[in-house]
Amino acid sequence: IGYYNKVFGSGTKLIVSEKGSSPPASSEILQKKHENQIMYVCLIEKFYPEVIRVTWTDGEKEVTDNVVKGDTWQSIKEDEYSIATWLTVPAENKDKNYSCKYEHEKGEASLRTRALFPIDSVKTSPQEEDCRTVFNKGNLIYQLMHRTAYLVYIILLLKSSMYYLIVLFFIYR
Repeated sequence: IGYYNKVFGSGTKLIVSEKGSSPPASSEILQKKHENQIMYVCLIEKFYPEVIRVTWTDGEKEVTDNVVKGDTWQSIKEDEYSIATWLTVPAENKDKNYSCKYEHEKGEASLRTRALFPIDSVKTSPQEEDCRTVFNKGNLIYQLMHRTAYLVYIILLLKSSMYYLIVLFFIYR
């Protein structure tokens, strides 16, 4: 296949591949205000290999509370990976400067939340949004829905298997 993956212990991963590594092709922060909270989503796309470290910072200090880090997922048509991570903060912190930092073997970068459009701004038509942003939002939503559906399917399958074993136990008892 041209790809070999080996994990040693709880954190060392060795990847042997014919393909050379490539840095993320695009990255951005999406934001959404909901009631009294603001959610920042950091989306990093099209990198190889899948080993990447993503952190949120508040100035110089790393933020770990209210952070959800998604797993990397592989593009369907290409041998590239993407990852998303979420930071939820109270609405009163809207003027705080948060950064999404990533470290990949081909480089590192930092994305700042302050450079984004105002949270309370309302756009009247989808044509006003940048096409890349609309595509990435749709891609992120698709990936999240796909992963959620997969997890729900696995849970329901496990639940059905447990019921089958319980009924089987009582029948042959």
